[in-house]
Amino acid sequence: MLRNIPKIIVTADSDSGIGIDECAELSRELSKLVEESQLVENYEIEVSSPGVGEPLVLERQYVKNIGRMVKVVVNDGRTLKGKLIEVVQNQYIAIEEKIKIKGKKEQDTIIHQIQFSDIKKTSVEVSFN
Repeated sequence: MLRNIPKIIVTADSDSGIGIDECAELSRELSKLVEESQLVENYEIEVSSPGVGEPLVLERQYVKNIGRMVKVVVNDGRTLKGKLIEVVQNQYIAIEEKIKIKGKKEQDTIIHQIQFSDIKKTSVEVSFN
């Protein structure tokens, strides 16, 4: 007979990053709290730091990723890709998109300023260059 065991999933982040030691400590502290509450007998706790594919949610996450390639889906459905070059507090982000010019080797550069209120989802693009 299969039993459903409650699972607590925690994703922890900080400006300086979260390592395995911090995740382990957080897991121990959470375990103590759950046991003291006596709400459940059996449970699982999973503590991790955000993975590469996790979307950016907080403004500080954008600041931390200035200079990296991002993919931004805006509320009107468009997807913009480029280097995150600026974050203006409580206002917008700016990304630099390189566009190939047809029949030429050089590229055009377009700067997109995207209001935070217009962003549906932003993720960091993994680059192997």
